[in-house]
Amino acid sequence: MSRSNEETNIRSVGDFAKYLGLSRWTVSRILNGHTGVHEETRRRVLKEMERIGFHPNMMARSLRGAKTGLIGICLQEIESPILARKIARLQESLRSRGLRGVIEITSGIPEMERDIINHFLSLRVDGLILFGSELKPEDPLFARLRSESMPVVTVDAVHEIPLSRVELDREMAMLLCLRHLKQRGHTRFALLGLESDPVYGSRRIAGLKSAAEKLEIDWEGSFQSIFEKGRKDWSYEYGYDLGQSLLQMENPPRGVIALNDRVAIGAMKAIREWGYSMPKDFSVVGFDNLDVGQWTEPALTTVGQNVAEMIEHAIKMVQGLVDGDHRTETPVVKVQPKLLVRSSS
Repeated sequence: MSRSNEETNIRSVGDFAKYLGLSRWTVSRILNGHTGVHEETRRRVLKEMERIGFHPNMMARSLRGAKTGLIGICLQEIESPILARKIARLQESLRSRGLRGVIEITSGIPEMERDIINHFLSLRVDGLILFGSELKPEDPLFARLRSESMPVVTVDAVHEIPLSRVELDREMAMLLCLRHLKQRGHTRFALLGLESDPVYGSRRIAGLKSAAEKLEIDWEGSFQSIFEKGRKDWSYEYGYDLGQSLLQMENPPRGVIALNDRVAIGAMKAIREWGYSMPKDFSVVGFDNLDVGQWTEPALTTVGQNVAEMIEHAIKMVQGLVDGDHRTETPVVKVQPKLLVRSSS
């Protein structure tokens, strides 16, 4: 369908507001993701933007002191399924608020993360969400963020940096896993690949030590960590290889806690090939609650990260900071995990 002359001549937010018969103030609030606008009006504005292909010049608006509607997003990587799910949820939630995410990948390199954040600042984004930030508390970048009053929220930061943080309660996740396996009668436990993760592996090990103490389980004599140093693919194949290493032990532990669902599923394949069954001979618990875990044989017991809640907290916090709502300056929000018990344990 061809555009009318009136639609073709829309060049600014003011032109767009006049075309819709709305005030520029109303349209600007919708474009900036602010509340206080009737939902039907918001939907109409966004629908018409999409229909006629109107996109305001964000850089020009930022130079005039207006908000750009852009949120800078830093990620370590996008290959892991659970992180891909978080990004999909994030994009969906941002769009529902009339915001857009600008995504950059740090590859887990702090210097690159620092450069990307500085680039976002030059783009005059309204706020930042950092996933798995590896910056340390003493990094001088935080002084610049404070001086520019940049709203920043981190999700699962590696260190306790001086920013509002949303993070999964990994200590609770490990307590749920260990308590479940103990209730199933297990007294010895194999940790498959946990120490392969340089970012969160140490937190999960610390969580297991704390859980073992609470459950009166001897840490030194009851846990066997199995991993390949330097290997970072964390795949089904890795899980299969670790499962082979487990089964070749003279008296292997029968309660298995895996780094993630892919590692758990790979290990389950090895267990079946050796003629064992689950949960009769071994109990296996994964992590991340990937969809595939419901369709394995047996179905995989796993820890869900409550992704929707995690992302919603992050977006509400950064949007509140953008809007100047200092009540959202919460130091840490801990999202509680959920253990989904299925037939693998």
